[in-house]
Amino acid sequence: MEHVDLLIVSEEDARVIFGAESAESLAKRFEIGAVAITLRDQTLAAVIAADGKVYSAPRFEVESVDPIGGGDAFCGGLIVSRLDGRGWDDAARFASATAALKHKIPGDFCLVTRNEVEQRVSR
Repeated sequence: MEHVDLLIVSEEDARVIFGAESAESLAKRFEIGAVAITLRDQTLAAVIAADGKVYSAPRFEVESVDPIGGGDAFCGGLIVSRLDGRGWDDAARFASATAALKHKIPGDFCLVTRNEVEQRVSR
């Protein structure tokens, strides 16, 4: 973990694998700059601990056609939004919206445009 700058993990994996209940506790325990935890039930959301603060994405309602690839879509949305210079708060919303859109697409590829994600974020 010493070379990890950003850890992205599901809520269940954070609890089962790391015994952690929060992104903040994981960040502190392993001295990681940013930890994102995805929260999934009938909605999609995320919590990110970065730069000594905690950011959260709103819950996006999803009608899941195929959840396979949703985690990858979240990761991609988070990475691209950070590369675009977005703050962690905006990045969390963008990533969660990307994952929510992916759940409506059969197969494991997230075939959405940035504009489609922005429209989902602004609803």
